Amino acid sequence: MIFQVKASCGSFIGDGRNNNEDNFYFNQKHLPEQNKGLKNPIKYDGATSDSILFAVFDGMGGEVNGEEASCRASEVFADEYKKLEGLALSGKELMIRACQKANDVINEIAESKHIGTMGTTVAAVYLTQDEVVSCNMGDSKIFRIREGQMVQISEDHTDEKIIQSMGLNKKPVLLQYLGISDTEMAIDPYITKGDIQDGDVFVLCSDGVTDFLSSEEMYELIKDRTADEATRCILAEVDKKGGSDNATIIIAKMTA
Repeated sequence: MIFQVKASCGSFIGDGRNNNEDNFYFNQKHLPEQNKGLKNPIKYDGATSDSILFAVFDGMGGEVNGEEASCRASEVFADEYKKLEGLALSGKELMIRACQKANDVINEIAESKHIGTMGTTVAAVYLTQDEVVSCNMGDSKIFRIREGQMVQISEDHTDEKIIQSMGLNKKPVLLQYLGISDTEMAIDPYITKGDIQDGDVFVLCSDGVTDFLSSEEMYELIKDRTADEATRCILAEVDKKGGSDNATIIIAKMTA
């Protein structure tokens, strides 16, 4: 079955921030390395008869390094998506190739500039016909809304459980991300495959959204709105709550 897709992407720089370390891949668009986010959300209106790739990236390693890592990752995902026409790859194979290539590119930059820490999270979905493949590394999240339930389908790669067990009050450390050195550990993206049903909504976002809004709050802002309206409302609510981090979100609504 072919599904219609109406999607929106927004990126908010955050209160008091001078730079945006977030980036995205959305209908062949992404932000330049130095950017202030998006003034207004951008839209996509298409169908799963054409394969669709959406992704969110949250850079780390300091202002310039984070910006460069997330931008290079978005470029790699764009390049790998363009190569699909000449390659018979599955959605899982695409995700693995893109993650490995982005990891290699970021490592090469870090090594050439003698940078200790440089990387980015990734949360991505690849839509084809009636199937979705999701992929994530780090703490940027992917949710699916179906039949009134908003469920996280990504897996956080952090030490949060260890921190909680020790009773500590600090932000969790990322255990997986794009930019991990081969000498440190192998990258291990979390990849799932599932069906698409009429009315499904897929939500991808950086922690600048989920640090300020619960999934329940996000659901209430999404359920009765278009993708564009919901994107605007969520980023406005993050801002209202004093959002001090870069916040990027993609919302994709599916109809048969």
